Amino acid sequence: MKNTTFITLVLFVTTALAGCNKIPDPEVVSQFVATYSVTETWTENGTTMSKPAFTMTIVPSTQHDDVLLLNNFANYGAGITVEGTISGNTLTIAQQTLSNSITVSGSGTLIIPTLKITYTEVINGNSIVVSATATKI
Repeated sequence: MKNTTFITLVLFVTTALAGCNKIPDPEVVSQFVATYSVTETWTENGTTMSKPAFTMTIVPSTQHDDVLLLNNFANYGAGITVEGTISGNTLTIAQQTLSNSITVSGSGTLIIPTLKITYTEVINGNSIVVSATATKI
């Protein structure tokens, strides 16, 4: 009986620990947190398009240690926030539908002071892949 109880306890603790999210180093989080000047390009009907540079801010989530909030993502407006998770210097934007009905997903890499993001936006069923270069200001 003691062996069974001990094995059950070990399995329970192992399972509980495996389910825990690894909390990122606060230094890593702070490297992403900033105001950025962003430029974006994409190809549409064989033509490379871009929009004027805009400002985006990245702040940590108050609810999850590994989540960052990207405010004014893609210059959608001050009230539009995209959530991204971080692991090391990588940012992952899981698919999410924003309050403006645009769906986005993508990923990026931070090499200080530049965050390069490639994301897909779907607007009214049309999908566009966008390359963004965000530089800390």
